[in-house]
Amino acid sequence: MSGEPGLRSSKDAWRRWIRDHRPPITAASTAAVVAGIQAFIEAFDGKSAAIAGRRVPPGANLILFYRAMANELSLDRLADAVGWQRFAVTRTPPDGPLTLHPAIGAMEQHRYGFAQPTADAFELQTRHISLALVPGVAFDRHGTRLGHGVGYFDELLARLPEDCPRVGVACRDIVFDQLPSEPHDVPMTHLATEDGVVDLGSDGS
Repeated sequence: MSGEPGLRSSKDAWRRWIRDHRPPITAASTAAVVAGIQAFIEAFDGKSAAIAGRRVPPGANLILFYRAMANELSLDRLADAVGWQRFAVTRTPPDGPLTLHPAIGAMEQHRYGFAQPTADAFELQTRHISLALVPGVAFDRHGTRLGHGVGYFDELLARLPEDCPRVGVACRDIVFDQLPSEPHDVPMTHLATEDGVVDLGSDGS
């Protein structure tokens, strides 16, 4: 995309521009992103096993992911391939921060249209999360994430273990050279697009 706002533009200006110019997410893009993340998870599990000096049993690495809104890339096919029991999802409570719950179990519709666990779902703790797959309105090549402006996900990401990889998930069309950022923004460590998963610590420049 061309003609995007400048770095001095506000986050809201970027959100409005992306909403008006973002191309639709295709089945081919979704399949490519999912394939790359699946390969990354397999490598991540193997690395965990090597560090532990033993085989990591299935499900040992619990993965935070999301149920997509209409304008987000869905990872449901990833859960179908890897196993839904491997994943945790968020619930938006009436007040307070996001809570974490298993991706399996009873669901209800969030006010924004995606599925979330019901109020009586078993609650997980952030220390249980080994890997986070993170949605966003847009990302940049340095790991900056542009969210929807509510702050829920940044607050959650700040509570994850320090060694938990944070993988921004997006089509390459909404990855920019640089986005505006603020001190409270939690940067991504990796970026997943149709081109695979890139470690921003070494290849994100």
